[in-house]
Amino acid sequence: MRDFEPTDHFVSRVMEDIHAYETARRLDMTKKELLLFSRPVRFALSTGGVLLGIANIIRIVSPFIYPALCR
Repeated sequence: MRDFEPTDHFVSRVMEDIHAYETARRLDMTKKELLLFSRPVRFALSTGGVLLGIANIIRIVSPFIYPALCR
């Protein structure tokens, strides 16, 4: 396999095909995908996940803490 060297024409033709595919793929992204992949939406979703995780931890730990406070 080390003896095989592709021609420059072959390499350029394949790279043109790859660039055309990537351009078509970028144009196919729907507005929904663009919205989900935007930085503010990802930040908001991760912040919401963190807040829900904290609330869940408080919910799990509260039966052990609140009875001690009531006595």
